[in-house]
Amino acid sequence: TLRTLLNHTSSLRDDAGYYWDAGQNVHLRDVLVPGGRLHGDGAMWDKQHAPGTYFQYCNLAWGVIGSIMERAAGERFDRLMKRLVLDPLGLSGGFHPFDLSEADLQNVATLYRKRSTVAGREIWNPSGPWIAQVDDYVKERPVARAAADYVPGSNGTLFGPQGNCRLSAAGLGRVMHMLLARGRLDGAVFLREDSVAQMLRQSWRAEATGSNGRSDFGSQRALFHAWGLGNQHFLDVSGDNRGDRLVADGGFRAVGHLGDAWGLTAAFVFDAGSGNGLVYLIGGPGFDPATYRGKYSALARHEELILDALYRRAILRQ
Repeated sequence: TLRTLLNHTSSLRDDAGYYWDAGQNVHLRDVLVPGGRLHGDGAMWDKQHAPGTYFQYCNLAWGVIGSIMERAAGERFDRLMKRLVLDPLGLSGGFHPFDLSEADLQNVATLYRKRSTVAGREIWNPSGPWIAQVDDYVKERPVARAAADYVPGSNGTLFGPQGNCRLSAAGLGRVMHMLLARGRLDGAVFLREDSVAQMLRQSWRAEATGSNGRSDFGSQRALFHAWGLGNQHFLDVSGDNRGDRLVADGGFRAVGHLGDAWGLTAAFVFDAGSGNGLVYLIGGPGFDPATYRGKYSALARHEELILDALYRRAILRQ
């Protein structure tokens, strides 16, 4: 269901991939349905746990959601989001760099890190050059993700619903203000109050035994402990390089989402009770983050330091 897709309990997994570009001429039924040309051994389905019973973070679920939205509206996901979300909230940016205005395109940040991929392995070279990972439009404009004859509803993964939207920190701040105001922004209603409440209500929580979900994410240990619909609930669980704690001394329980792609790391977290929130966007590092692990959470140490500095200076006013 849409609900289980939103809180990562749908039984879908990322093991068979979560993005297929226009050149592959993919319809999601080719991937999801047994017998489809890309279904293979069904690695995209959890064979041990029924839908609704087990949490596993899944990017593919958002490609399915995007496709459902396209089919329902008869409109491409990127354009649908611009019409229904970005324009009404007054946000610059979008899910499709090819369609960005010249002004917005000039303001897109290229993501760099001192890392290259050799034979499928990450090779870090701190003394080497910064290498563009994505969005390097200095010499060439972005290419269109969808062909002119793309059929909405066939492959919403093209537009990266799981995290491909280019937005500024200020733009994310406007989204956060809207959620803190229970759906209102600039005196206008964007979402119904009950819709925001339902979105932010906890709908999955990890059992102490780990029997109902996977709390690890890649090399990050015990990162996930509770979720709403599309948002993580940070319960202030802490340990040596494990847990979801957001600030050094604890006490800041929040909802929101982390970002991790192409070297970028980011956070969008807020406490609806106090009305306080934090946003950061960090470009790719010059070092292997695995060598600089967190002291009290599953985040990298530099993420901990930035979050804690924001919290102490902007919220505690220290």
